Amino acid sequence: MLRQGYVSAQFAPTISEVKSSTYCCNASICVVELCHKTSKEKNVDCRVKWVGTDGMSFVAETESGHAFVMDGAVEGGGRNLGPRPMEAVLAGTGACSAYDVVVILKKSKQQVTGCEVRLQAERAETDPKVFTKIHMHFVVRGRDLKPSTVESAIKLSHGKYCSASAMLGKTAAITYDCEIIAE
Repeated sequence: MLRQGYVSAQFAPTISEVKSSTYCCNASICVVELCHKTSKEKNVDCRVKWVGTDGMSFVAETESGHAFVMDGAVEGGGRNLGPRPMEAVLAGTGACSAYDVVVILKKSKQQVTGCEVRLQAERAETDPKVFTKIHMHFVVRGRDLKPSTVESAIKLSHGKYCSASAMLGKTAAITYDCEIIAE
């Protein structure tokens, strides 16, 4: 089964759509093969493939059956077709933490209706240009939210549950604050 177009979050099929298939996205750019593991494993598999000799585009294929493009800036040989790899790392950290916060608030019977994380980061000036500072500003929306419960959910995410924050915390000072918007 072949499809024409660029790989994007809206293009990538889900596992319910395919078990193992090949997808074509603009034949001169890439072919993505998606395979689904049926067993639950502690290991996480991902494949990242350079998809062209005339740029710096890469397609990441995740174990859960999703694909997305990462690319470099034009001045670095890329074509700006997707986020930079380090932007994806930062975004993944925000999503990991926001996921925890929403789950904790729901389990705490809070009427949460939205959660957004705005991240600002600084990187080292020399290679490897790791993150050295990350600030996360949470904007949590809901009805009758208890500020102490929201703050506790954020602290639990950073101190116990968020694997991405724990990893990045080895090189970066991570700070956070929150804003609660009543609806």
